[in-house]
Amino acid sequence: MRSVTTEIEIPAPPEDVWAVLLDFPRYGGWNPFIREAGGRAERGGTLRLRMHPTKGRPVTFRPKVLIAEVETELRWRGKLWIPGLFDGEHHFLLTDLGTPENPATRVHHGETFRGMLVPVLGAVIRGAEHDFRLMNEALAERATARYAERVGGAVPAIGHAVAVPAGTDGNLPPGTAPGEAGAGNTAGDSPAERD
Repeated sequence: MRSVTTEIEIPAPPEDVWAVLLDFPRYGGWNPFIREAGGRAERGGTLRLRMHPTKGRPVTFRPKVLIAEVETELRWRGKLWIPGLFDGEHHFLLTDLGTPENPATRVHHGETFRGMLVPVLGAVIRGAEHDFRLMNEALAERATARYAERVGGAVPAIGHAVAVPAGTDGNLPPGTAPGEAGAGNTAGDSPAERD
């Protein structure tokens, strides 16, 4: 098993972050990693996701939604060809950190990989952290702009995405800057189509 988890704080409430995450038809306009998306974001639903890893060819996944808890968690599981070969469980966890005057959402974004091919797909897995960070930054820009437009205000400053060591709660050791956080294991995609 190998995991990657990234994190970003977004100066917008979970309502706006969730709305952007579930607006699949508009992914092509903002998302550098998952450029095409569709399907039902409800438990048991199937998604169709076209991912464009920075290193590698685009690949289409058809994962099953495990959890779709409004403004809190979106989680799906996909597989490469057959279960147990190379399975990935992808998640977005949203935590409301703000107040009505100063909204903020922490987004934990990551994936855990299991299966027989995990040991041989290390390079693919390591490439995902960069792609997740790019998506996090783009999500932050989109959700912050949506919030500002909705309330008629200026766009607040956006936090920086950080990698969080696998198996931690995301709290950094005292004196550690977010950019210095250890990344732990990372995750990515295969050039083959996953279902």
